[in-house]
Amino acid sequence: MSNSNRVFITGTSALTASGNSIDTTWDAILAGQSNIAEIKQWDVSTWETRLGGELRDFKPAKMLPDRKLVKMISRQDAMGINAATQAVEQSQIIAYRDTLDTVEKFNDDTAVFVGSPGNKYLQQYDFLPLIAKTKGDMKAFSEQLFREVHPMWLLRILPNNVLAYAGITYGFKGMNQNVTNHAVSGTQALIEAYHAIKTGRAERAVVVAYDVGPEPQALFYYDKLGVVSPRHLKPFDAAHDGTILAEGAAAIVLESEASVAARGAKTYSEMVGGASATEAEGLFSIDASGDKLASLMSSTLDTFQVKTEDIGLMVAHANGNPKSDISEAQAIDKTFGAGQVPVTAFKWAMGHTLCASGILDTVLAVRAAAEQRIPGIANLEQQAASCANLDVSSQTREATRDKPYTMLVNRGFSSMNACLVIRHCE
Repeated sequence: MSNSNRVFITGTSALTASGNSIDTTWDAILAGQSNIAEIKQWDVSTWETRLGGELRDFKPAKMLPDRKLVKMISRQDAMGINAATQAVEQSQIIAYRDTLDTVEKFNDDTAVFVGSPGNKYLQQYDFLPLIAKTKGDMKAFSEQLFREVHPMWLLRILPNNVLAYAGITYGFKGMNQNVTNHAVSGTQALIEAYHAIKTGRAERAVVVAYDVGPEPQALFYYDKLGVVSPRHLKPFDAAHDGTILAEGAAAIVLESEASVAARGAKTYSEMVGGASATEAEGLFSIDASGDKLASLMSSTLDTFQVKTEDIGLMVAHANGNPKSDISEAQAIDKTFGAGQVPVTAFKWAMGHTLCASGILDTVLAVRAAAEQRIPGIANLEQQAASCANLDVSSQTREATRDKPYTMLVNRGFSSMNACLVIRHCE
């Protein structure tokens, strides 16, 4: 197998609280608009933490390739499938496939990789109303079970629904993997897809990630952990005091250089490479010094032979939690030097989409590189003293054209870190 294939991004998509497409999401970010607001799907009016990033005007049945799917999948599945179809449509790989005399090899060489949130608490919700109605009487519960509980409940909670239906929709029969590893799930799926193409095991891949952060049980437990802010998400700001959970989905189509050349495809960025590692600090702990994240960032650059001075933009995880913000700021400082690389982030605008956050940040980074703009963190007012060495701004800035590389950081529970490097294609 070859290990020299170059890997390009030819399609992207995003569904966020800022919009149901990459265009509307991007426009909101440039306008400095945050779409974090009080949660509407659930009655949390008496809760201290009531904020979230929710999709607006999302009508699953109208946004699926087959409306009948809405009976067999969850809301989060519908988001992931829609993200996949948007990215595939933008890439135009199906239009090219339709010109081929035979499609079998094309389908066999097309992979699907998914960053999945798993089952979460949604699997319980079909049963809770009946448990309350029968007051815990299991005999009464069992007698009414088949009348009260949705007959498709099992199908609706399968953690690989997006993986399955993304492949089924288009007939893609290549490699497929479902990665579940908290907030780095999507980034790890993207890295796995990259290696599949790099080593010749696939010619192209659809990579999807999705999540629904602000559902009530998740919000309750995240709040008990002390990581959710009741008022805002302000990364690197002196007032940062926690994150805001959000729902969202994003997808990327990756292709080998040969696949791109065969159809004369438009390329948006080249995926140079990525890596992930755990700090081994604990389930909810991180290395406060930032040394372990800095080590991963430096080794990623070294592995893919990219110099720090060639990085024109650093997209930070920046989830608004002080411990994460501060250690990340220290890692960036140790890797690049104080103020040596422009830094931005996107969660302030739509919330923390957990599993989807890494791919969503990558999609937005690709757009930033294409437009040669560095969006500001619009709600940044006073930079935290512990993050003072970062080159961040509340205003959109022009990117440096002679530095075509972007680095991204994605972090999750179990002290997981992941890094990606992409290069803008002219």
